Amino acid sequence: MAGDVKAGAKAKGPKLPVIMTANDLLEGEVVFLTEDGWSLDPKAALIADDVETAAWMEAEGRRGFAENRIVDPYLVEVTRDDNGLPVANHFREAIRQKGPTMLTQYGKQAEF
Repeated sequence: MAGDVKAGAKAKGPKLPVIMTANDLLEGEVVFLTEDGWSLDPKAALIADDVETAAWMEAEGRRGFAENRIVDPYLVEVTRDDNGLPVANHFREAIRQKGPTMLTQYGKQAEF
């Protein structure tokens, strides 16, 4: 059948490692999932190197959405920099990590 998943078939989704990002519902700020919840700090993002951790992150994203804490949670493919910190592979996500593109002397983007 067309809807059946074949045994051994690879799941679709981003390639590992990944982080999870979303937007804080009240503030509108980009947030990142950590082991302890959501943070504005992209350096604190939990990095999933395995499908189990990525699945847990997706469940946390659904939970945060259901609790009206965050919107638009999704996994982002990353690499690690020389310090082991996550760096988004796609330019859109790199911009989200650094913050708004206006007034670059303030906020997260000033650190980059």
